[in-house]
Formats: sequence, structure tokens, C-alpha cells
Amino acid sequence: MSPMAEFRELSMIFKTLQDDTVPSLGINDRLYGRIIASRLLIERLGEKDANYWWDSQILGGFGHDALAEAVPRTTTRVQIELARKTGRKVEQEKIEDRSISLFNLGPFVESQIDHELEQVDDDVDLNILKDYSAELTDKGWTDSIVSEADPIASESGTTIELGAVAVDDMNDRAVLRDVVGQLVHGYGKSTANNLQIPYFRVDQ
Repeated sequence: MSPMAEFRELSMIFKTLQDDTVPSLGINDRLYGRIIASRLLIERLGEKDANYWWDSQILGGFGHDALAEAVPRTTTRVQIELARKTGRKVEQEKIEDRSISLFNLGPFVESQIDHELEQVDDDVDLNILKDYSAELTDKGWTDSIVSEADPIASESGTTIELGAVAVDDMNDRAVLRDVVGQLVHGYGKSTANNLQIPYFRVDQ
């Protein structure tokens, strides 16, 4: 598959996640739904059978089947929560403690996401991700997901500093929407076996 075709497929999967799958779970807030969809897509792309950014198989076929056997009544919710924990753990190993990243958007936002996840309908599954795997050989794959983003400010090894943001400003939905867009766009610098972690410094 050519890079352009691969990126189109990825864009279609994200759109389906955001517009169909996540709302069908019972998550009705569009902004928080977009965050959850973004996390799920990036977690899936980072799994062992895709680009190996983390040592997990939560959303692929193996992980789904194992969780369905272990926690059949809450499989979908557990998958979403484990995806967040996996991404957060890897991010925190690379960036400063007081940072805002895709899998850790600060206490207020994370509490709001937790509230949304309480509504999850476990009769709806994440099969769209179970059968999806793409090895990313070219950067820029998030360009089809994020329409507007600032130029990358600073890259250093495996991290990308996008600027600074005040924790209190994350309570503003417009700021949150922009920050999440910038973080998702930053992940587009990652390719197979080469994770680049975007983050914002916390401004006092």
C-alpha cells in the first residue's frame, strides 16, 4: 500500500472512531470523544504488531480475546483504560514530570474523561481497531487527522517540546482542543520502531 493510500485508510479509521464508534459507546461530549478516539488510534498504532512503540497488545486481536475471556462484561472499558495507562507510562518515562501530553492532559481533564468512561456501553466493541495494523514508514501521517497545527518548535532525541501551557488554561475547551490537536500532530513524527513523544511544558 502506498503512503498516501495508507494515510487515507488511517484517516477513515479515525473518522469512524470519532463519529461512530466512540459515540456508540455512550460518550456524547464531542471534544472528549475526540481525545479518546485519538488515544485509541495512537495506542493501536504503537502496539507490538504494528510499530512497536510500546510492549502491549491491548487493542489487537490477541489482547481483545484475552481480555474478553478475563473480563467479559467490561472488555471495552478495560481496553480504553489500559490504552491510556500504557501510553501514559511510556510518555512519562521520556518527558518531565510536570508536562501535558496526549495520555496525561492534567487532573481536571482526566477527571472529565473518567466521568465520560463511566458511561461506556460494554456491548459495543472496538473491532475496527482489532483488525487494523499499519507499519508507518513515512512521517506526517497525522496531517490527514489534524487540519491545522503550529510548526514543531523543538525536537530533541525522542521528545518534541511544543511550547508551554498553564494547567488552569486546560479547563478552557478551546485551549484543550488546540493542545490535543498539536499533540496528535506531533505524534505524526513517529514511524515504525521510532517513537517521538510530543508534550507541552507546564507553565506556572
